[in-house]
Amino acid sequence: MEILLFRATLAPSLVLLVSVAARRLGPRAGGQLLGAPTTTGPFLALMCMTSGTGAAAQATHGSATGQLAVSVFTLAYGRLAPHLRPTLTLLSTLGCAAVAGVVGAWCPSIWLTAALVLAVILAGLMTWPAAEPAAQPEQLARAREILLRMLLAGATMLAAMAVSVRVGSFVGGVLSSLPVLLAVIGPSLHRSAGPTAAATMMRGALAGASGTMAFLLVLSTTLVPQGPRAAFLLALAAMILPASMLRWLRPVRPSPDTSAPPPLPLSAERTPPQ
Repeated sequence: MEILLFRATLAPSLVLLVSVAARRLGPRAGGQLLGAPTTTGPFLALMCMTSGTGAAAQATHGSATGQLAVSVFTLAYGRLAPHLRPTLTLLSTLGCAAVAGVVGAWCPSIWLTAALVLAVILAGLMTWPAAEPAAQPEQLARAREILLRMLLAGATMLAAMAVSVRVGSFVGGVLSSLPVLLAVIGPSLHRSAGPTAAATMMRGALAGASGTMAFLLVLSTTLVPQGPRAAFLLALAAMILPASMLRWLRPVRPSPDTSAPPPLPLSAERTPPQ
C-alpha cells in the first residue's frame, strides 16, 4: 500500500513544486526546473524499491536516451517557435526528437549517449540567438494547467513502471524521460505569451538537461556499489555542477548589418540639389 501511494504521489508532487516555482521565477528559470528529473528521478527510485539497484542502473541508460530526445526537442522548438505556429512547431519538433531517440537507442553505452547530449546542449547554447524580454512569470501557468501537468507526470511514471516490467528497464527508462511535459507546456506558453517566452523556456530546459544527464551518469555508476541512498545523494549533488559551468554561455546577439550604406549626415540631407 505504501509503495502504491508513493508511486501515485511522488512525481505529481515534484511537478507541483516545480510549476509553482516556475510561475514565480519566469520562463527561463521555469525551463531549467522543467529540465530537472521530475519524472525520471521518481521512476528510478521506484525501480530500486521494486526491482533492485541492478535494474535501476540499467534503466539509467534508457533515461539518458530519453534525455537526448529532450535536448533535441528543446533546441528545435526554441529555434522554430519564432517562425512557425505552435501546432506546426510541436509536430516538427516531435519529429526531430523521435530521430534523436532512435539514434540514442543504438548507442552501446550511456557514456556515448551522454556525449551526444552534451554536444547538443553546447551547440544549442553557444549559438542561441538573443531575444527580447519574455512574458511575465504570472502568465506561465494557471491552476488548471498545473493540475494537468501533475496528472501527466503521474501517468508517465506509472506507464514507465508498467513497461519496464513487461518489456525491460531500458524502454521504461526511455519512457520516463520523454519530453511529455514540455510538449504540453511549450505550445500552451507559445499561444498565451508568444514565441519569445516559449523559446526562453526551452533554452532554460536545454541548460537544465545537463544537470539531469549528470544525475543519470552518477546513478549508473554508483547505484550498485554504493546503494540507493548514497547514490541518489551523490547524483543530486552532481546536478549543481553543470548548471554553474554553463552560466557563462549567453545568447548570441546578431551582428550589425554592414552591407547597407551609412546614412547621410543631416546637413547633407537638407542641402538642395544644384
